[in-house]
Amino acid sequence: MGNQLDISPNTAKKHVLNIYSKLHVNNKTQALALAYEKGLI
Repeated sequence: MGNQLDISPNTAKKHVLNIYSKLHVNNKTQALALAYEKGLI
């Protein structure tokens, strides 16, 4: 993902962790479950 955005892997990871924090989830699975519950996917 970082390569596509032209940012370092650490920066990409930090962005993902910030998104998880805002969603009040801890990982990708929980984020996907939340998106499914909200009807986003």
